[in-house]
Amino acid sequence: MIVATPRLLFKVVLRFLFICTTLALACTAYGAIRLPHIIASNMVLQQKSETALWGWSNPSEKIYITTSWNNQKDSVMADGNARWKLTIKTPEAGGPYTITLKGENTIVLENIMIGEVWVCSGQSNMEWSSLQKLQQIIDEMPHSQNNHIRLFHVAKTTAPYPQDDLEGNWKVSGPDALKGFSAVAYFFAKELQQKLNVPVAVINTSWGGTPAETWTPAEKVAGNEVLAKSAAMQKQYPGGL
Repeated sequence: MIVATPRLLFKVVLRFLFICTTLALACTAYGAIRLPHIIASNMVLQQKSETALWGWSNPSEKIYITTSWNNQKDSVMADGNARWKLTIKTPEAGGPYTITLKGENTIVLENIMIGEVWVCSGQSNMEWSSLQKLQQIIDEMPHSQNNHIRLFHVAKTTAPYPQDDLEGNWKVSGPDALKGFSAVAYFFAKELQQKLNVPVAVINTSWGGTPAETWTPAEKVAGNEVLAKSAAMQKQYPGGL
Protein backbone atom coordinates (compact mmCIF):
# COMPACT_ATOMS: atom_id res chain seq x y z
CA MET A 1 0.00 0.00 0.00
CA ILE A 2 1.36 3.44 -1.05
CA VAL A 3 0.68 6.35 1.28
CA ALA A 4 0.24 9.67 -0.52
CA THR A 5 2.37 11.96 1.62
CA PRO A 6 2.43 15.74 0.97
CA ARG A 7 5.96 15.38 -0.42
CA LEU A 8 4.90 12.63 -2.85
CA LEU A 9 1.86 14.64 -3.95
CA PHE A 10 4.08 17.65 -4.55
CA LYS A 11 6.39 15.57 -6.79
CA VAL A 12 3.42 14.17 -8.74
CA VAL A 13 1.95 17.65 -9.30
CA LEU A 14 5.36 19.04 -10.28
CA ARG A 15 5.89 16.25 -12.84
CA PHE A 16 2.38 16.77 -14.21
CA LEU A 17 3.01 20.51 -14.67
CA PHE A 18 6.34 19.78 -16.37
CA ILE A 19 4.67 17.41 -18.84
CA CYS A 20 1.89 19.91 -19.59
CA THR A 21 4.41 22.72 -20.16
CA THR A 22 6.51 20.54 -22.48
CA LEU A 23 3.46 19.57 -24.53
CA ALA A 24 2.33 23.19 -24.75
CA LEU A 25 5.72 24.31 -26.00
CA ALA A 26 5.80 21.49 -28.52
CA CYS A 27 2.37 22.43 -29.86
CA THR A 28 3.37 26.09 -30.08
CA ALA A 29 6.54 25.24 -32.02
CA TYR A 30 4.59 23.02 -34.40
CA GLY A 31 1.93 25.63 -35.00
CA ALA A 32 4.33 28.52 -35.63
CA ILE A 33 4.57 29.91 -39.15
CA ARG A 34 7.65 28.47 -40.84
CA LEU A 35 9.23 29.49 -44.14
CA PRO A 36 11.60 27.75 -46.56
CA HIS A 37 15.18 29.02 -46.58
CA ILE A 38 14.74 30.70 -49.98
CA ILE A 39 12.08 33.04 -48.52
CA ALA A 40 14.00 35.10 -46.00
CA SER A 41 15.45 38.48 -45.13
CA ASN A 42 17.92 39.90 -47.69
CA MET A 43 16.20 38.15 -50.62
CA VAL A 44 15.40 39.76 -53.97
CA LEU A 45 12.03 39.32 -55.70
CA GLN A 46 11.60 39.62 -59.46
CA GLN A 47 10.34 43.07 -60.38
CA LYS A 48 6.98 43.76 -62.09
CA SER A 49 5.95 40.15 -61.76
CA GLU A 50 4.03 37.64 -59.65
CA THR A 51 5.91 35.61 -57.09
CA ALA A 52 4.88 32.87 -54.71
CA LEU A 53 5.29 32.88 -50.94
CA TRP A 54 4.77 29.56 -49.18
CA GLY A 55 5.40 27.78 -45.92
CA TRP A 56 3.84 25.83 -43.06
CA SER A 57 1.73 26.54 -39.97
CA ASN A 58 -1.18 24.99 -38.08
CA PRO A 59 -3.72 23.21 -40.31
CA SER A 60 -6.50 25.64 -41.26
CA GLU A 61 -4.62 28.55 -39.71
CA LYS A 62 -5.26 31.93 -41.35
CA ILE A 63 -2.11 33.90 -42.10
CA TYR A 64 -2.01 37.62 -42.90
CA ILE A 65 0.78 38.86 -45.15
CA THR A 66 1.60 42.56 -45.51
CA THR A 67 4.04 43.92 -48.12
CA SER A 68 5.55 47.31 -47.32
CA TRP A 69 5.92 48.51 -50.92
CA ASN A 70 2.16 48.98 -51.16
CA ASN A 71 1.05 48.38 -47.54
CA GLN A 72 -1.36 45.79 -48.87
CA LYS A 73 -2.57 43.03 -46.55
CA ASP A 74 -3.45 39.65 -48.05
CA SER A 75 -4.45 36.46 -46.30
CA VAL A 76 -4.18 32.75 -46.93
CA MET A 77 -5.38 29.68 -45.04
CA ALA A 78 -3.24 26.60 -44.48
CA ASP A 79 -4.63 23.32 -45.76
CA GLY A 80 -5.13 20.10 -43.79
CA ASN A 81 -1.44 19.24 -44.26
CA ALA A 82 -0.39 22.53 -42.63
CA ARG A 83 0.84 23.96 -45.96
CA TRP A 84 -0.04 27.35 -47.41
CA LYS A 85 0.86 29.32 -50.53
CA LEU A 86 0.08 32.84 -51.71
CA THR A 87 0.97 34.69 -54.93
CA ILE A 88 1.79 38.39 -54.63
CA LYS A 89 2.49 41.09 -57.22
CA THR A 90 5.77 42.98 -57.17
CA PRO A 91 6.41 46.59 -58.28
CA GLU A 92 9.29 47.97 -60.32
CA ALA A 93 12.80 47.70 -58.92
CA GLY A 94 13.48 49.28 -55.56
CA GLY A 95 13.84 48.71 -51.85
CA PRO A 96 14.65 47.90 -49.16
CA TYR A 97 11.21 46.61 -48.14
CA THR A 98 9.70 44.34 -45.51
CA ILE A 99 7.19 41.50 -45.62
CA THR A 100 5.27 40.75 -42.44
CA LEU A 101 3.60 37.39 -41.87
CA LYS A 102 1.23 37.15 -38.91
CA GLY A 103 -0.65 34.14 -37.56
CA GLU A 104 -0.10 32.57 -34.14
CA ASN A 105 3.38 34.03 -34.40
CA THR A 106 4.80 36.93 -36.41
CA ILE A 107 7.71 36.88 -38.87
CA VAL A 108 9.15 40.07 -40.37
CA LEU A 109 11.38 39.67 -43.41
CA GLU A 110 13.69 42.67 -43.72
CA ASN A 111 16.05 44.28 -46.25
CA ILE A 112 14.12 42.83 -49.19
CA MET A 113 14.89 44.23 -52.63
CA ILE A 114 12.88 44.16 -55.85
CA GLY A 115 14.92 43.68 -59.01
CA GLU A 116 16.30 40.93 -61.24
CA VAL A 117 16.64 37.31 -60.08
CA TRP A 118 18.76 34.79 -61.97
CA VAL A 119 19.45 31.09 -61.40
CA CYS A 120 23.04 30.13 -62.25
CA SER A 121 23.47 26.42 -62.87
CA GLY A 122 26.10 24.27 -64.53
CA GLN A 123 29.22 22.21 -63.99
CA SER A 124 32.68 23.02 -62.66
CA ASN A 125 33.21 26.11 -64.82
CA MET A 126 30.15 27.66 -63.16
CA GLU A 127 31.05 26.30 -59.74
CA TRP A 128 34.64 27.59 -59.54
CA SER A 129 35.25 30.09 -56.76
CA SER A 130 37.90 31.32 -54.34
CA LEU A 131 38.12 27.75 -53.02
CA GLN A 132 39.82 26.77 -56.29
CA LYS A 133 42.25 29.73 -55.87
CA LEU A 134 40.71 31.55 -58.83
CA GLN A 135 42.77 34.74 -58.89
CA GLN A 136 40.13 36.99 -60.50
CA ILE A 137 37.62 36.43 -57.71
CA ILE A 138 40.28 36.60 -54.99
CA ASP A 139 41.32 40.03 -56.28
CA GLU A 140 37.67 41.11 -56.46
CA MET A 141 36.66 40.06 -52.95
CA PRO A 142 37.97 43.16 -51.08
CA HIS A 143 35.87 45.35 -53.42
CA SER A 144 32.72 43.21 -53.51
CA GLN A 145 30.59 44.92 -50.84
CA ASN A 146 27.34 45.89 -52.56
CA ASN A 147 23.89 46.04 -50.97
CA HIS A 148 22.28 45.81 -54.42
CA ILE A 149 23.77 42.36 -55.15
CA ARG A 150 22.44 39.37 -53.23
CA LEU A 151 23.81 35.82 -53.25
CA PHE A 152 22.16 32.48 -52.48
CA HIS A 153 24.28 29.32 -52.57
CA VAL A 154 22.32 26.07 -52.85
CA ALA A 155 23.85 23.22 -50.82
CA LYS A 156 24.57 20.02 -52.76
CA THR A 157 21.92 17.40 -52.24
CA THR A 158 19.82 15.05 -54.35
CA ALA A 159 16.20 13.90 -54.30
CA PRO A 160 14.03 11.75 -56.56
CA TYR A 161 11.24 14.35 -56.57
CA PRO A 162 10.90 18.19 -56.35
CA GLN A 163 11.53 19.71 -52.92
CA ASP A 164 9.72 22.62 -51.24
CA ASP A 165 12.75 23.62 -49.16
CA LEU A 166 16.53 23.58 -49.47
CA GLU A 167 19.60 24.50 -47.47
CA GLY A 168 21.07 27.94 -47.96
CA ASN A 169 20.86 31.58 -46.88
CA TRP A 170 20.54 34.91 -48.62
CA LYS A 171 23.61 37.08 -48.21
CA VAL A 172 24.47 40.63 -49.17
CA SER A 173 27.47 40.67 -51.50
CA GLY A 174 30.74 41.20 -49.66
CA PRO A 175 34.10 39.52 -48.95
CA ASP A 176 32.69 36.96 -46.51
CA ALA A 177 29.60 36.18 -48.61
CA LEU A 178 31.73 35.66 -51.71
CA LYS A 179 33.92 32.94 -50.16
CA GLY A 180 33.18 29.74 -52.06
CA PHE A 181 30.55 31.40 -54.24
CA SER A 182 30.48 30.99 -58.03
CA ALA A 183 32.85 33.51 -59.64
CA VAL A 184 30.95 33.47 -62.95
CA ALA A 185 27.62 34.07 -61.20
CA TYR A 186 29.03 36.97 -59.18
CA PHE A 187 30.68 38.75 -62.13
CA PHE A 188 27.48 38.29 -64.13
CA ALA A 189 25.47 39.88 -61.29
CA LYS A 190 27.96 42.73 -60.95
CA GLU A 191 27.84 43.61 -64.65
CA LEU A 192 24.05 43.34 -64.80
CA GLN A 193 23.62 45.50 -61.71
CA GLN A 194 25.88 48.20 -63.16
CA LYS A 195 24.15 48.21 -66.56
CA LEU A 196 20.54 48.09 -65.31
CA ASN A 197 21.08 50.01 -62.06
CA VAL A 198 18.65 47.73 -60.20
CA PRO A 199 19.13 45.15 -57.43
CA VAL A 200 20.30 41.78 -58.77
CA ALA A 201 20.17 38.34 -57.13
CA VAL A 202 21.98 35.23 -58.29
CA ILE A 203 21.10 31.75 -57.04
CA ASN A 204 24.09 29.44 -57.47
CA THR A 205 23.04 25.83 -57.95
CA SER A 206 26.03 24.49 -59.88
CA TRP A 207 27.62 21.06 -59.41
CA GLY A 208 30.79 20.01 -61.20
CA GLY A 209 30.57 16.85 -63.30
CA THR A 210 26.79 16.55 -63.38
CA PRO A 211 25.28 15.49 -66.71
CA ALA A 212 22.13 17.22 -67.99
CA GLU A 213 20.04 14.14 -67.24
CA THR A 214 20.42 14.60 -63.49
CA TRP A 215 18.71 18.00 -63.74
CA THR A 216 15.74 16.58 -65.66
CA PRO A 217 12.58 15.66 -63.69
CA ALA A 218 12.23 11.87 -63.46
CA GLU A 219 8.65 11.89 -64.74
CA LYS A 220 9.77 13.69 -67.91
CA VAL A 221 12.31 10.96 -68.58
CA ALA A 222 9.94 8.12 -67.72
CA GLY A 223 7.21 9.59 -69.88
CA ASN A 224 9.33 9.72 -73.02
CA GLU A 225 10.08 6.42 -74.74
CA VAL A 226 13.45 7.50 -76.15
CA LEU A 227 14.65 9.12 -72.91
CA ALA A 228 13.46 6.19 -70.79
CA LYS A 229 15.34 3.72 -72.99
CA SER A 230 18.53 5.78 -72.78
CA ALA A 231 18.18 6.22 -69.01
CA ALA A 232 17.89 2.45 -68.54
CA MET A 233 21.34 2.05 -70.08
CA GLN A 234 23.02 4.59 -67.81
CA LYS A 235 25.39 3.46 -65.06
CA GLN A 236 24.88 4.59 -61.47
CA TYR A 237 27.62 6.96 -60.31
CA PRO A 238 28.81 7.62 -56.75
CA GLY A 239 26.79 10.26 -54.95
CA GLY A 240 23.60 9.43 -56.84
CA LEU A 241 24.60 11.39 -59.95
